[in-house]
Amino acid sequence: MNANARCCYIDLDGTLLGFGGSILRAGDDTRSDAGIRALEALDAAHIPYVFVSGRSKARLDVIARLLGAHSVLAELGALDAGFPTAPGQTVHQAIAATGIVDALLAREPRLEIHPGAAWGRIGSHCVRGVASTDTADWVATYSDGTLRFADNGHIGPGDTHIYHVLPTPATKALSVARHVTEHGFDPAQCLAIGDSAEDFEMRTCVGAFALVHNGADVDPELARRAAWITAASNGAGVLEAVTQWLAGTARTHAIGSPPG
Repeated sequence: MNANARCCYIDLDGTLLGFGGSILRAGDDTRSDAGIRALEALDAAHIPYVFVSGRSKARLDVIARLLGAHSVLAELGALDAGFPTAPGQTVHQAIAATGIVDALLAREPRLEIHPGAAWGRIGSHCVRGVASTDTADWVATYSDGTLRFADNGHIGPGDTHIYHVLPTPATKALSVARHVTEHGFDPAQCLAIGDSAEDFEMRTCVGAFALVHNGADVDPELARRAAWITAASNGAGVLEAVTQWLAGTARTHAIGSPPG
């Protein structure tokens, strides 16, 4: 077991980051340093924090250096999910070779490749927009169950969401579970914070999971299932969750049998 048994796993977009992907803006584009204060509180307590995101590892590594993160878990776990590749081929390239991305964009005119997410991507494809309600079923059928269509949360404006086409086994939860084991943390003493259904699955491998309030606002079903919803949104919600967790007043659950 690691001498420090605790670790905090934090989603970025829609969670730690606010308007425009800034850590110094709230979701409504007002100034906020709450996210920075949350990281400072963890650092002062000597607790490592890990950024868990749909962003590419190359992008996350830069952010981790700037903000002092212990490490990063990229592309919803798509980099090491076992998707078959040819010699020298990335998972991203192997998925494209199936034709599914072109077929998806032809089928879903309100989706587009997310231009800001393309750099460094090697494990999944990232699109943004508004998807039809049966898109996930279509992706599963088209790929014979080898790929899935993941909703990684609301980004606005309007109903715009971020989606990923990635290997079916790939999840943030699997990445977190592996990281906990590899680094010797005690899963029951770890915290995860997020805003989307993909983030919510992290609750299965940590002892506490906080859904920031803006995530509950845009997904009533997720809000119904979540046991702990912060009163604040975005970085302020992260600060609220971290503060309660460090104080020992956070809502916790048994690993493998979380509420919701």
